[in-house]
Amino acid sequence: MLSKCIFLALLAVVVAQEEPVERKPFKPPPVSVPPSIRFEELPLYVQEMLSRQNVNPFQPSQDNPTGHGPGSFMMGFPGVPGKPGMNGRNGLNGPRGPKGDQGDPGLDGLMGQQGIMGKPGLPGPRGHRGFPGRGEAGAKGERGYPGVPIVTNPPRGALWKQCAWMGESDLDSGIIKNCTFRKQSADTYLRVAFSGNLRVGGCTNCCKRWFFTFNNTECSQPVPIDAAIYVAGPTYANPLRPRYIEGYCGRIPTGPINISFKVESCTGYDEGDAYTGWNSASRMIIEEVAPPMQ
Repeated sequence: MLSKCIFLALLAVVVAQEEPVERKPFKPPPVSVPPSIRFEELPLYVQEMLSRQNVNPFQPSQDNPTGHGPGSFMMGFPGVPGKPGMNGRNGLNGPRGPKGDQGDPGLDGLMGQQGIMGKPGLPGPRGHRGFPGRGEAGAKGERGYPGVPIVTNPPRGALWKQCAWMGESDLDSGIIKNCTFRKQSADTYLRVAFSGNLRVGGCTNCCKRWFFTFNNTECSQPVPIDAAIYVAGPTYANPLRPRYIEGYCGRIPTGPINISFKVESCTGYDEGDAYTGWNSASRMIIEEVAPPMQ
């Protein structure tokens, strides 16, 4: 309130004129200032109130011919606020403060990526031997196939036969030896075998084949019973060696069977010189046996 009164008193101060003029002192009208007006807003508020009452202390009038107050000048309105000054320099670092209390534990971090697989470790020691296990009994198996019938109680001396001889044969194609055998059953097989010396010589790139026939027919159940000897050369080669030829033949009827051991040239090769038996015995063995298992 005191500041407002001082401001109103300053409004009454005017510049003194050079020539004394008789005038009445300026009496500003009373102005009521609300409490909500701030100090920096006071000049504008007073000017606004005086203008509303048509009062101008600087304009000449009957009471104030010069338009000036008793002083030489009066205080003007506050100027526009200046720009903010530059920031001052940073002060010196203060002393280090005391150690604070320990903070709360932080949250768990995110799971990291899987690392590279390490090298395999060394093999561990061998464990103790376990107790013998005993599993449950398995399910009953399926019924098997019927058994193969066999020849029972055959006549004495009727199931096998041997035909043996001494001497050599220089035959290159034809029958080396015949041997007759009486077959007892229709569903049995005949096993035949030859044991003796054989050779092919006097040629290059030549081949001879020795084989069995049954009543002048080669075996077809399952395949022929034979063997081939090939000689590439030279012509003076004479490879006399012991040989063994054996096989089984089925689908042969009962009764007497003429079994022959023969020789012939191989298809697609030179003739050559065949030789059967040399300085030892040769033999054919014939045996009647049960059919093979299925």
